[in-house]
This record gives sequence, C-alpha cells and structure tokens, in this order.
Amino acid sequence: MRVALVCDEFYPDLGGIAHYAYELALQCVARKIDCTVVTHLHHGQAEDETIDGIPVKRIKGLVHRDSNRIISPLALRRCRQYIGSGRFDVVHGLTFYSPLAVASVHLATRTGIASVLTCHSIIEHKYHQLLHLPFAPIYSRADRVIAVSDAVAGFCRAITINPERLVTIRNGVDLKTFNPEVNRNAFRKQLGLDSQPLVVTAIRLAKRKNPDTLVSAFAQVVRSFPSARLLIAGAGRQEHSVAEQIRRLNIGHAVVMLGQLSKQDIAQLLRTGDVFVLPSRLEASPLAALEAAATGTPVVCSRAGGIPEVFTHGIDALLFAPGNADSAAEAIGRLLADSDLRREIGSNALKTARNLTWDVCATRTIQIYEEALERNTSRRIHR
Repeated sequence: MRVALVCDEFYPDLGGIAHYAYELALQCVARKIDCTVVTHLHHGQAEDETIDGIPVKRIKGLVHRDSNRIISPLALRRCRQYIGSGRFDVVHGLTFYSPLAVASVHLATRTGIASVLTCHSIIEHKYHQLLHLPFAPIYSRADRVIAVSDAVAGFCRAITINPERLVTIRNGVDLKTFNPEVNRNAFRKQLGLDSQPLVVTAIRLAKRKNPDTLVSAFAQVVRSFPSARLLIAGAGRQEHSVAEQIRRLNIGHAVVMLGQLSKQDIAQLLRTGDVFVLPSRLEASPLAALEAAATGTPVVCSRAGGIPEVFTHGIDALLFAPGNADSAAEAIGRLLADSDLRREIGSNALKTARNLTWDVCATRTIQIYEEALERNTSRRIHR
C-alpha cells in the first residue's frame, strides 16, 4: 500500500497537527508501508528529505506566515501534479484546515484514488459551523472521515458529513518518550529549584488553549502555597499577553516561561511536575494531558471538547469547567495538598495513557485505509 499523508504542518512546525502527522507516519514506516508526508517548503529546506525514516516531499510555494498555510495556486497545482502522478493508492488529508490536505483529497476523489480525511475541529460557534459548510461536499466525498474524538464527530455530523463514512479514532501517546522512567530532576536542577511544588503545562499560547485561566488560577494557588512555581512551555500569539498578565498579578517570581521545547525536554518537564494543567477552552483531543499522564503526573483539565471522553473526574484526573479559574485553582490546590491523592490520580492516569498509544491509533487508521481502498475499488467497478 502506497500512502500520501498530506498537511501544511510538519517538522520543523510544532503543534497538534504536526505531532499527529509525525507519529502516524512513523508508525506507518515501522509497518513497512510505503508512506510519504507531503507538506509545504520552508525557506532553506530541501524539497525531498528523510526524517527519522519518513520520506518527506515539500511543495514549493507562497506560505501565509501567520496561518502557516499554502496560499499559492501554483503550489496547489504542484501538489495536485505530485499526488496525481499515479504513485499513491491512498491519500490521507490530515486536517480540514490545510489547503494542501483538502486539495489533495479533492483531487483523489476526482481521479479514482482512495481518500481519507481527518478532522481535529469542534464547534466553536454557529459561524464556525457555517464557515465549513461550503467545503462539506469536498469533505463528504472522502471514502472515510476520521474524527479524533466523539466531540469532533459531532462537529462533522453538524456540517452534513455522512455518518456512515465517519469513524472516531483517538490520538495516542508515545510511551517510549513519555513514561515514568524519564529524569524527574532535570528541570529542577536546570532552574535551581529544590522541593518547591511545581505546576507545569505544555500548550500553544493561543486563545483556545486558555492560558490566562491557568495564570489566574495559579495566582490563587500561590497564596496558599507560597513556594509553588508554575512552569509554562510553549509559544504563540498570546505569549505577550500572558507575560503581561503575570506581571499585572505580581506573580513573576513564581512563574517561568520556558518557550518552545523539544519533545524530549517536554517529557522531562511533565515528569518534573507535581501537577500538570490543561486549561483549554476548546480541545479536540487532549494530547498534552495524555503525555503528562504517561509520565505518571496527575492532571487537571478543563471539561472542554474531547477531554471528558478520555479522563474521568476524580479517577484519573480532576476536571473543571472551561474558563473557571476558581475551580481550576481548587483542583490544583487539592492535589498539591494531598500526596496520596496525587499518587492515586497519577497512577490511574498512567493506566489510561497506556491504553491510548500511537500503535493503537495507527493500527486502526491503517484498517481505515484498507476500507477506503475497498470502497474505492467497489465504486469504480460499479460505474
């Protein structure tokens, strides 16, 4: 089977989609599937390269800097030419929000190539739903549509995607990188910390991730736990406003903004924490929380999107209403004050993470490729 995984976001980009693309490609290569990632070209990169055994084809063209998306019609044409060259059996567009991905799936459905499209979106408001409706006919022509959570599947149905073509496959976690054996003292030594209670997060600093709720909650926590520290890994458009909020709340002495970290450094950060917090306002699938859980660190999450499908309040996480800083502060404080509760929640969270791996995700996704091929072949025979 020859598969093209198509999206605008891939290494060196960081974020959920790039992470999904990399891990899925890695699993396909490990299974000896002829798999190529098709993405756009960054300045200074080769058009063809191999990353960790993954063949990567980079399409040259104009990229919108803020959205990190191809906006050049010529680049889309180059992508269509590459996809349409006859070298692929299945085209997998990895997100609704990538022009490369959607254009590739559109081409595949027109030229008889089996196609799969993944959705990572949830309904923000009715206008968000209306924005996607014009593209729904393209999405719906894919042989299979993968939703990364049931909440995402609900969004797909709302924009009229045929439920018979829709399947939920949850994202996974890399247990080789994220596990309890990770060095727990690396960040404490690096930052000159001793035994202070540590609250950690690793998120994109964007509005939908709600970093301001975490900062507001921590400002309450530090009143009860004066030696507590908050370590924030990540970058994004809200970076300046988060820094300003920290200054305004007069907690700069207790908060460290670490910027963008490598995957290995994030694993060490998560393992270092006494509590991990995912404060998202919108969350299709809680990748960062799963990674924290895989290290054995107890997690505090909002009840946004697909999070309650993975974590159960009081069992393997403490959950709070999205945007409710008081509730988040209470949950963090409960864990910091109770070492037995931390161990219980962390242990249960570890069990949850071990049942949701990239191996499981990839196995199911490859089954979907086979179903898409079968459906596509049947459709061509009956034309």
